[in-house]
Amino acid sequence: LQRLLLVHGRLNYRRMCKFILYSFWKNAVLTLLMFYYTFISGFSGTSMFDGMVWTSFNVILFYPIIATGMFDRDVPDEQALNNAKLYENGRLGLDLNFVRMAEMLLSA
Repeated sequence: LQRLLLVHGRLNYRRMCKFILYSFWKNAVLTLLMFYYTFISGFSGTSMFDGMVWTSFNVILFYPIIATGMFDRDVPDEQALNNAKLYENGRLGLDLNFVRMAEMLLSA
């Protein structure tokens, strides 16, 4: 039970934070593109993308986050069990907070 909580729980928390930030970033890029297109098209209400582009956008950008979830391991399991300092990021909310969200949105 200790390994499940300390190793896999920590990894799950970090991966979920990355997934949430990536999902917001991906949707922010798409939304900002449509927002800018609205001004260029003169508020005509025309769609910038058809259904196939929407689908392919989500399918193509699905693979990087899956790869991150499968291969992201910052420290070995033994080090995660023995080093309590590693859990401060989750306890203090350093991986997912307002500043990280703002940085992510500005990079979109």
